[in-house]
Amino acid sequence: MLRRFKLLCLAAVLTAAPLAALAQQQGLVLGFTTAKSGTWVSFTKRNEIALMMAVDEINKAGGVNGKPLVIKSFDTGSKPEQAATAARQFAENDGALAIVGPFSSGECRVAFPVGDRLGIAQMAIASAAPGLAAPFKFAFRNTSDEGYLFERLLAVLKERNIPITSAALAYASDEVVAKSFGEGVFPQKFKASNVPIVQSVTFPIAAFDLSAQVSQLKAKPADVIGVATTPEGLVVLTKEMRRQGVSARLLGGTQLADPNLPGRLGPEGNGTVFSATFFADANDPKVRAFRDEFMRRAKAAGEIGDLRPSMYDSTTYSNVYIYAEAMRRAKVTGAPDKLAQERTAIRDALRALRNVDTIEGKFERFTEGGDALKTAYVIEIRDGQFHLLGTRGPN
Repeated sequence: MLRRFKLLCLAAVLTAAPLAALAQQQGLVLGFTTAKSGTWVSFTKRNEIALMMAVDEINKAGGVNGKPLVIKSFDTGSKPEQAATAARQFAENDGALAIVGPFSSGECRVAFPVGDRLGIAQMAIASAAPGLAAPFKFAFRNTSDEGYLFERLLAVLKERNIPITSAALAYASDEVVAKSFGEGVFPQKFKASNVPIVQSVTFPIAAFDLSAQVSQLKAKPADVIGVATTPEGLVVLTKEMRRQGVSARLLGGTQLADPNLPGRLGPEGNGTVFSATFFADANDPKVRAFRDEFMRRAKAAGEIGDLRPSMYDSTTYSNVYIYAEAMRRAKVTGAPDKLAQERTAIRDALRALRNVDTIEGKFERFTEGGDALKTAYVIEIRDGQFHLLGTRGPN
């Protein structure tokens, strides 16, 4: 009996040893809400490359508080209800400390309330419809809302002596951000700049024939046309405009920040201006290093076209680093019995962050409404390339 007892004790010790070692090596789990298909796939399909770049760099440098970052992913297919499911999956089943994503404003509208109820931070990648994060304690967006960015675009155009005496609007009325542009951002910001709006036309986001809308635009000429749609929609609109002889300059927001867009537009896209929070060709060693490694990994993954990172790739990368900094400050351990406490500590550390250097420039802070105060880059499409017209900081 004594011999059997000793054997059982030895077995228990041997079993406990690897479990203790495993607990010691336990990583800090981040959820990643992504979309590998759907409306915004041209922007989302390479986000994971940027995410893993940041994770690999952080882990190679020793991780966070001595522990590696571990990623759990969920593909929403760009469906808002799936973004809510992702938040529940990460919070209730995967033991995630925080979530990178969702991507779009439509997804954030349903995911942010879920994350708030479960007490887990979500940091959106692209959502820019004004005010979406404001009602929630655990909702963050590492982007600036479109009104903030478009205001800075108009300031740069004025500085460059590009005249705007009248404007027209063309936007997709069945998509959250495009509609917020057409009904909120454009009217407010043009009015603030004393630019009259001569007319407004709408279309479905998946429209492939915009001849009727362009005929309306042609009938009432304007210096500029504020446009809000997907890159695919912009290609359709622009080519039809030039076919009908409408030469107005197009102005837009972050929906146009697709590195492949200049090539798809061709010469017809010359003069199109949009605002973003990243410029891949910036004369900065950190940006060049990020861009070159991203392009190397994208090529290795079989990606084609212009392989430079978009602002959404850079935001995904920065999200990981911002979370890592918040985890360091909160002294997060990843211990299962401290999960709720450490999720709240991460949220509080995010609220307290100030003046963090990122590849996108200086991240000043999150506003009370959960949005990032960061640099706006005003970019013009010309001769198949992005060209930087100017920048504007938070102040």
